[in-house]
Amino acid sequence: MQRINYEFNEEGTIASIQKGVLRDLYVVNIKCQDININLDVASEINIFNNNEKVNVIISRSKPSFTQNDFCGHGYIVTEKEKVNQNKKTYITIISLFGLLVKIESDSSFLNKYGFNIMDHIYFCVIKSK
Repeated sequence: MQRINYEFNEEGTIASIQKGVLRDLYVVNIKCQDININLDVASEINIFNNNEKVNVIISRSKPSFTQNDFCGHGYIVTEKEKVNQNKKTYITIISLFGLLVKIESDSSFLNKYGFNIMDHIYFCVIKSK
């Protein structure tokens, strides 16, 4: 039987920070163990540095965080299955009231962690000390 956590809490690394399509927007790429996360961040609130170690939390309940961390709340919008060269990938989109979080994984993020479309969640990136 598959264990459902109802929370994603994993260490990751800031792999890249690139300019987004919109003015004053960055796309922060975070690599975790089994998933890849792209996070939209406005330039005035970007707190991240390349190769920085972070802890990513996606939870239904508000986690503890400090003023040095990035934390927002929003909704899980969709999850789509994509097949490319016989490899299946799942794309999960979270909207933080305008800023988007795109999660790429080999298995369904929603099924693995017990989330549903339109769940209200907290998305936090906690900076390592």
